[in-house]
Amino acid sequence: MRTFAIGFVLASSASLAAQVAQPKMGAPVAGLTPTQRARFDAGRVDFLRVVQPAEGRGPIFNQTSCASCHNNPVGGAGSQFVTRFGFTDGKGNFDPLAALGGSLLQAQAINVACQEVIPAAANTTALRVTPSALGMGLVEAIPDAVIAARETNPPSANVSGRAHWVTPLETPSGPQRVGRFGWKAQVATTLTFSGDAAQNEIGLSNRLVPFDNAPNGNAALLAAWDTVADPEDGPDVNGQHYIDRITDFQRYLAAPPQTPKSGLDGEAIFTAVGCADCHVAAYTTANDPALEPALRNKVIKPYSDFLVHDMGTAADFIEHAPVTGNELRTPSLWGVRNRDPLWHDGRVVGGTLQSRILGSNGIIALHGAFGSEAAPSANAFNALSAGDKQKVVAFLDSLGRAEFDWDGNNALDLADLNAFRVNMGGPFTANSPQAVFDVNQDGYVNYTDLTVFATVYEVDCNNNGTNDLADVLNGTVGDANADLVPDECQFCQPSLGFGGAGSLALSMCGDDLTTANSRGTFQVSGGPANGPLLVAIGVSANPYLITATEYLVPLEPLAALVDYFVLDANGRFRLTIQGGGGLPVHTWVFQAATFTGTAFDLSNALAVSVGGF
Repeated sequence: MRTFAIGFVLASSASLAAQVAQPKMGAPVAGLTPTQRARFDAGRVDFLRVVQPAEGRGPIFNQTSCASCHNNPVGGAGSQFVTRFGFTDGKGNFDPLAALGGSLLQAQAINVACQEVIPAAANTTALRVTPSALGMGLVEAIPDAVIAARETNPPSANVSGRAHWVTPLETPSGPQRVGRFGWKAQVATTLTFSGDAAQNEIGLSNRLVPFDNAPNGNAALLAAWDTVADPEDGPDVNGQHYIDRITDFQRYLAAPPQTPKSGLDGEAIFTAVGCADCHVAAYTTANDPALEPALRNKVIKPYSDFLVHDMGTAADFIEHAPVTGNELRTPSLWGVRNRDPLWHDGRVVGGTLQSRILGSNGIIALHGAFGSEAAPSANAFNALSAGDKQKVVAFLDSLGRAEFDWDGNNALDLADLNAFRVNMGGPFTANSPQAVFDVNQDGYVNYTDLTVFATVYEVDCNNNGTNDLADVLNGTVGDANADLVPDECQFCQPSLGFGGAGSLALSMCGDDLTTANSRGTFQVSGGPANGPLLVAIGVSANPYLITATEYLVPLEPLAALVDYFVLDANGRFRLTIQGGGGLPVHTWVFQAATFTGTAFDLSNALAVSVGGF
């Protein structure tokens, strides 16, 4: 197996250099510098951290940390809701009731005395579910003109999306930018998103929003319960504010993966029925020298036009002027396979992705609501055959799926590796289930794909700091049974202990050698570099001291003494042992020994059962 692994890596190295696995959801974007990666990691800590009242949280708030809402995965979408309210006069006019604390209700408080309620004057309320922050820095890097062009040049007569031009909080004097975050596209930059959310959701005033919200607009209650001077968020020892650190994390979050990356029949159908008129697949981020190289001039596939559209009776009826109550921003679809609930108010919840898309009250039905711009596309979708509808669901299921994730649980583990082994071969198409393994999309699941799998595999059974698949392919562990799992993590012949005071260690692991076609790895470690190796074999154990510290364990006279092995430069030796073979099962006692130059060093002994069918 060692020869196979070494040859395998050499044969695949050229392809491996050209193939890189997509980051999983919640991972950092590829290409960050070490400094930027450190900022991402530090920002993640603050994103997860509970902000305390002594730091300024409150007096009213919705959650105690960013990750309380953005948690599927950390930085992604969530199932938490906030409430919006206001007054509609029935003539098309909306009042957010700002003087009464609107339009956002802060549902928690540091004391019940300042707890907010929906005011009696409100006759319109709506829930909003947590959106995803994945790929946020990449979306921010889309040029404004590219998004705005779709307003002036709509892709069809059915849609008339509008760009929401906003002024970022960090540049109050302008220029304006096209909003692209939030259900009303009311936010254009990650830093604005952080400053706004810190103040409105956590109750942490900051340099961008340097005041706290008064409970239901009551300034007296604010004065009584706001005990930390504004702005509450200040610089750390590095001059970084809380909002800067969580911005680093969100800005450097990778886009959700898409597996397979292209070629699914369902995407072509998705486009043909008009879904892509709003859910635009691809953009190229700005080629701006001011952008970090990891975000600059990158092709991304968010599946959104970032414009607001009239969704008719399926809208939220909360105005964010100039965006009307009937308008909502087109949500990005990347990562949609993991989102539950769906829709702006989370009304589509539970079940499977298929039921959330195709159900009687599912996403397609909501797109077809009265007055919705998406109704023609929904009608065209409903006219599809059942098979074509399933193909579209399969395409949507690819959005957020990690490469090699056969069972779709977002963990790259032994179940996925076993499935890879079973499904090697081809040819396959993008519509084949095996396409999850075909990283280079050449139609074959082969060694080239496996070398990429080794860069992202997540199991480290021997806890040596390197994942097991990489260990096997690099030849640093034994894999005599060729199942791509380190033999030392499988069935191991029982150790009898004894030995001596030295460092020599013996193991024999892999298959149970009493089964047909079984193989294991005989391995010695901890010896002198390039030293001689002896292996004693006996019919039973009879440990006795042969020196002051060394035990010889196999019963004498020995059944065999093998003395022509040599340790390698690392003081190790590895040999494949074949089991089964149709012989009666017998248990032998194995022990290794080496010569240090002045004395023998004996290993522990093993009771090795071999033979059988």
